[in-house]
Amino acid sequence: MKIVVKTMVLLCVLQGALVAHAQEKTTDVVVVPPTPPAPEKKFEAGFDGMLAVSYGSETLGINVGGPSLKYKFTKNFKAGVGAFPSLIVQEDGKALPRLAVSPIIEYKRFMVITPYYGYDSKDKQIWTFGLGYKFI
Repeated sequence: MKIVVKTMVLLCVLQGALVAHAQEKTTDVVVVPPTPPAPEKKFEAGFDGMLAVSYGSETLGINVGGPSLKYKFTKNFKAGVGAFPSLIVQEDGKALPRLAVSPIIEYKRFMVITPYYGYDSKDKQIWTFGLGYKFI
């Protein structure tokens, strides 16, 4: 009986020592250095959800947003180049689908574009100038 009591006391003492040792280990604080904020992207590529109307060279163009590549100068001001699927109406009154390539100047949701459509049937280059609004 004395051996059982001594064994029980010894086990209690060992258990207390192990718990105290474990508590000492868990109080260690690991300092993680703060991560710096991710740098803001200056270039952006994607599709513009925009609608624009342009006029020039006796041509009216209705342009929708296509793929673009832009450089972000500030949060609200960007400049770049894009391709715009368009519907052009020339002096003869026929509406033709054309793909335009244009430089873009964007401020907030408004865009200034100068679409180039290539050549017409008279070997004359078709350039227009227009304004657009970005929905997306």
